Amino acid sequence: MITEQVEVKINGEFICQFTSFSQWVNKAKSWIGHFGRYQQIVCIDTLGNLCFIGEDFMYARDNNLFPVKAYRLKRSVENGKP
Repeated sequence: MITEQVEVKINGEFICQFTSFSQWVNKAKSWIGHFGRYQQIVCIDTLGNLCFIGEDFMYARDNNLFPVKAYRLKRSVENGKP
């Protein structure tokens, strides 16, 4: 299996930053849990890795990759015409 690492640029709006694993545990629901069905949130650690679930955040904790920043991805209809 051949893997390729690429850098991707996204169009998103900064929401918040989790400075530690415990802050993510205690604040994630209130800070990012209220976004609707059609709003996608991504969390990114200091190396650019995506954090989706607890295992990802534990990896970030164990490897000193906090702060983890959260962004709301902008949909194409929000970006206007080219």
